[in-house]
Amino acid sequence: MAERGKKEPDPISGVFPTTIWSQVRPLSGSARAAAIETLAHRYQGPAEAFLGTALGLAPEAARELFQQFFVRVLETDFLERADPGRGRFRAFLKVALRRFWTDELRRRAAEKRGGGAAEVALDADDALEPVDRKGRGPDEVLDDAWRASLVDEAFQRTRRELESAGRAAVFEVFREYYLAPGEAPDYRTLAQKHELSTTDVSNHLQRAKRAFREHLRALVLDTVSSADDLEHELAWVFAGRP
Repeated sequence: MAERGKKEPDPISGVFPTTIWSQVRPLSGSARAAAIETLAHRYQGPAEAFLGTALGLAPEAARELFQQFFVRVLETDFLERADPGRGRFRAFLKVALRRFWTDELRRRAAEKRGGGAAEVALDADDALEPVDRKGRGPDEVLDDAWRASLVDEAFQRTRRELESAGRAAVFEVFREYYLAPGEAPDYRTLAQKHELSTTDVSNHLQRAKRAFREHLRALVLDTVSSADDLEHELAWVFAGRP
């Protein structure tokens, strides 16, 4: 994690691994379905946020529509068309969701013309640039939700790692420093609260930050296909952090 107020891209090293989404492509049957379900669970929140903004849906309706999108993924060659060598999974998912969104608008428009769908509130021409209450379009909403989900998952993995190693105090200092509302507490305040030296506070923060970055890097690795993409995606995540 970058120091508060600073950007801190991750260094790239080692052999680039096979990602989760590229592993799905050669699978079939129940193994393929299980792998896709893993992907769907991880990216469900950002996808639902995209669909909710694109179609002006409440959270429950967006969740229901995501289930339809998920079924389409299972029943079609969606992932077979996804070439991991052509970029980041986040960008590919946006394209797929936009196609699904367009199809949904066409379906609703057809039902509206036929008088069979009183629920239709939008025509395709009226929804070219939908925005949420903050003025964000679907892509930006997905980006924000994606970044938040990555950071939260890395944060939770860091917590589990440190607590299982008997270092709950390390995590607590990390949590209080980086998630404090407003300005972060200074080292002396944290030291007094936790009966530590300021050197201990510094060491705790460095240890927890290193674990957090490793978990975040592993999560991002599952969504990109090259070292360049990894570097850019990590810089993008950190750029959106306070």
